[in-house]
Amino acid sequence: MRLIERYFSDHEDCPSVLLANLHVTSDVDVNLARMEEVVQIAHQQGANILIFPELCVTGYVWEDNAGGEVEDLLASGENSRIAATIDRIRDGLRTDGKGLEYVFYSNVRRGEDGLYNSTFILHHSLDYNQEEFIYDKIFLPPVEQLYFQQGTDRRLTIETKWGTLGFLTCYDLCFVEMARKYAFVDHVDAIVTLAHWRSEALREYPWMNIKTDHYYGYLWDMMNSSKAAYNQIWSLAANAVGPHDITGDYFWGGSGIWAPSGLKLIQASNINTELILVRNLDLRGQRSKEQDDFNYHIDFASFYKTIQEEGSCPRHLPLA
Repeated sequence: MRLIERYFSDHEDCPSVLLANLHVTSDVDVNLARMEEVVQIAHQQGANILIFPELCVTGYVWEDNAGGEVEDLLASGENSRIAATIDRIRDGLRTDGKGLEYVFYSNVRRGEDGLYNSTFILHHSLDYNQEEFIYDKIFLPPVEQLYFQQGTDRRLTIETKWGTLGFLTCYDLCFVEMARKYAFVDHVDAIVTLAHWRSEALREYPWMNIKTDHYYGYLWDMMNSSKAAYNQIWSLAANAVGPHDITGDYFWGGSGIWAPSGLKLIQASNINTELILVRNLDLRGQRSKEQDDFNYHIDFASFYKTIQEEGSCPRHLPLA
């Protein structure tokens, strides 16, 4: 498995972050074996945080016209069914600050009213089954609405010794209010996004001689950059890559890290499985530096209270 390594700074007290740009299959056993392989690499490389893509255990869902195949897949990979593997990964995490401490992954979770597309936090001091440490995907595209319940608007933040992290799942990225609340209400240093984001969609403007077959991929790159820049926070995003083995739909990959300036620091392949490791990522310090240089959060906060209290007043202008 190809590993790309970069150094952000020489501050060795800052975390090393590993992003898994994985091709995920619809075979639970294959996916679990691949996850354990990546976890082992993270240990060997001394990564502190490991981020997997969305639905990395079961693979992404599809519209099952024959009926039953997707439900069977989700049931076989549901989080309680794979507890032995997850417990093994969690029990192997370090407690001395000198290696892998956090693993973020997404999987199916059975709630009282149905299945949820959930992000789980693995850490030696947390119970990953406790709902206060689980983020349920809020915004579900139509195909996911066939199988999953919608999460509430409850955001998930965790405090680490390197900074505060918030979480989004794939399509949540399109809804800017979530990221703004993480940044301006929860004061996170970084948003972690786990995704199964598609690549292919056609947009064409023939008179302007502009055409793309990968419009969704363009949106992934733009939204991660803008999420970081608009909110002056880090964007750490892991996405699946390659074709779906049932539908053939192509996923964009492009897992990457965007600085609080919005600038892309590193991005994985749009074609192949890759691991991206960035060492000494100064989550708190770099954010402070960039806000010291140019902090529009101050201006936003000073006006936003007034906007909330007074609301908006549309004007009806006479037509010429």
